[in-house]
Amino acid sequence: MLPELMIENSNSHDIVPIFSGYERCEKNHSFGPYSRNYYLIHFCLKGRGKLFDKFGEHEIKKGELFVIRPGEITTYTADGENPWEYVWIAFGGDAAKIFDSGASVYSDSAETGLALFELWHDATTSAYVYISLIFKLMHQLFGEKKESYAIAEKMKRYIKFNYMEDISVSTLSAYFGFERSYLYRTFKKAYGIGIKEYIIKTRMTEAKKLISKGYSVGSTARAVGYRDQFNFSKAYKKYFGVAPKKD
Repeated sequence: MLPELMIENSNSHDIVPIFSGYERCEKNHSFGPYSRNYYLIHFCLKGRGKLFDKFGEHEIKKGELFVIRPGEITTYTADGENPWEYVWIAFGGDAAKIFDSGASVYSDSAETGLALFELWHDATTSAYVYISLIFKLMHQLFGEKKESYAIAEKMKRYIKFNYMEDISVSTLSAYFGFERSYLYRTFKKAYGIGIKEYIIKTRMTEAKKLISKGYSVGSTARAVGYRDQFNFSKAYKKYFGVAPKKD
């Protein structure tokens, strides 16, 4: 692990950058569980990994960033085949609270991450450069998009706690009061996956855990929202490539 770069103090109370760093992780390298008293954003420059926070498990890939907020207990782990490289920035300040109501993962298009990496690589310690970078990121994420990202996060949480029910894009549309097409675009833009695909992913992930614990195919199907065992088995095989069965 390379040394973190401490950033100079500034007179700003809106955004207060603290330090930045970079790491090229080994396969399955993991950090946490750990909590902090500042905001921390990681930008994935290459590879893949996973973030585990209070909202669940998030898969992170190149061009995405993840946000850790003060007091949150998180763990993040590099992929076992294609481990990530990331650069991070730690900061505080009154304006940073805008991240409190946002999502855990965003698409960055690699622009901000690469800019931050260059600052770290050049050993830049001027606080104002980092403040400018963070404000630019905040504008990109929350300028006119704040409402849509908040809705996407709410949908994700709803699916997490209701995947065992008969939910669909239509039920989400009725529940949140927005058109199906708007919800689909919003969710896809925020997480890079469609709502229907995410529901299936959530159900299959839980189903695999239950099967591995010895639950029957029928009881597993009902537990993850399938009323028909045949349809569940068909979906499971399509997702994992093998039929569901107890070990």
